[in-house]
Amino acid sequence: MKHKLTQLIDVPLGQWSEHAWQTENGLTSVMVKRGHTEWVAFINECPHQGRRLDYAENAFLETPDGQLVCPAHGATFDAASGFCTGGPCAGQSLTQLHITFDDKDVYIELV
Repeated sequence: MKHKLTQLIDVPLGQWSEHAWQTENGLTSVMVKRGHTEWVAFINECPHQGRRLDYAENAFLETPDGQLVCPAHGATFDAASGFCTGGPCAGQSLTQLHITFDDKDVYIELV
């Protein structure tokens, strides 16, 4: 099922941003990166201990080679796939969301 996440204007180009998704269990944090042609979205939760990957509002650690870094314990994730490449949850993955948009809104759904 497709859910509206935010407005297109609220997703910056070329960087990660955090948005709240209203679910049956309350708000869920979602991290989105909008590229020129590709988008990626994950639930903002490290599989190691469930901590968020942002260390401040809309502030995520990403290495020059495209690795997201969990600020709590240093786990690294491939920013395109969410696969954990190192750290305490190696071999696990972030929960990826399918993302679509129209001329004004952004939508997500579980993959």
